[in-house]
Amino acid sequence: MAQKHRLIILGAGFSKPAGFPLAMELWKEIRETAAAYPPDLRAHKFNDDLAHYIEFRKDAYGGVLTPETVNFEDFMRFLDIEHYLGLRGGDTWSEDGNEGTIVTKYLIGKILARHVNALKDLPDLYLEFARRLDLDDVVITFNYDTLLERALEAVGKPYRLFATRLKDASSGVVDIDRREVRVLKVHGSIDWFDRTSFETRISWHEKHKAPPPEDIIFSHEAALGLKRLVDGPCFETDPLKNVYRAKNLKALYAKDLLFMAPPRILPPSAAKLLYAARNNDFWEGMGNAGLYNFGMAIVGFSLPDQDEYARQIFYELVTNYQRYNWDKDALGRKKSPLALINFFPDATAEASFRDRYRFVDWSRADLYGRGFDLTSLDKIFA
Repeated sequence: MAQKHRLIILGAGFSKPAGFPLAMELWKEIRETAAAYPPDLRAHKFNDDLAHYIEFRKDAYGGVLTPETVNFEDFMRFLDIEHYLGLRGGDTWSEDGNEGTIVTKYLIGKILARHVNALKDLPDLYLEFARRLDLDDVVITFNYDTLLERALEAVGKPYRLFATRLKDASSGVVDIDRREVRVLKVHGSIDWFDRTSFETRISWHEKHKAPPPEDIIFSHEAALGLKRLVDGPCFETDPLKNVYRAKNLKALYAKDLLFMAPPRILPPSAAKLLYAARNNDFWEGMGNAGLYNFGMAIVGFSLPDQDEYARQIFYELVTNYQRYNWDKDALGRKKSPLALINFFPDATAEASFRDRYRFVDWSRADLYGRGFDLTSLDKIFA
């Protein structure tokens, strides 16, 4: 992270102008869709898990919750801990989570894919954002959708979705000649799928001289537009080694993927760290980010209490950026003010935001409260 590139962090507010749901809106769609599942289907287990969580909160903490008043991320934390510790024993569903979590991952993918597919033309806001990105800029996004990738492709700007491009995996030599925007999707993506279990099934079938297995994703490579995520050499230990992108979202979510192939995403849980390391290694070495960056922006990320781990990361990045090398020229550039872009309906909302970001040196920051829009781009790319 020593280059003089810009560091941009994206939250759900980045996708909101395109009509994509924020967390509570997404929770409402997930809950209402899952509630319609017939009780004789395994997918109805989501409703059982939700009822169990509500009972747990009542007995352990007091007070009565309804499905509408449940905190989405705390519910997912409850399911993550149950799965991580194997509390269901032999009834533990899969390495991707128990039934409630699998239903959630699938519905997140299906709902967001519907929003992506509904966009006949990308709004100018996203095209202009993509145009202004410099090659070598790093974008850390907490969003599951593929809005940014579509914008970069529309303007013809090269990018990659993994941290380091290697020339050779055996020697670990880094390819510094190929310049491209780095988009690090730290919570995964609705179009990412892991091939590992399919390869295990292939080996089993070959060993037992059985016909090749069928897979709802990987047996349909051309139709789904499958592409390996790391399009080049990578280490054997890379968590993304067997991950593929399905570029045809419309065909992808026309399939009944539920319990067959959940997308590779971290569900919106307050216990994301339980599974973060096995999903990607994007945070490795990131503790020094911000020291030498010439620009930094945080767009549409309110830093809610449930994202405690993000608070620690943001503290490190912002502190590095604002405290070190602030007045020094670097390659003819000086650091611009930290840009924070969010939407505040009133003064109380802004005060609450400032309190959550209390570690920010506001004398070295530019706070914009009208949300992500064309005017905000001048602050992001100052």
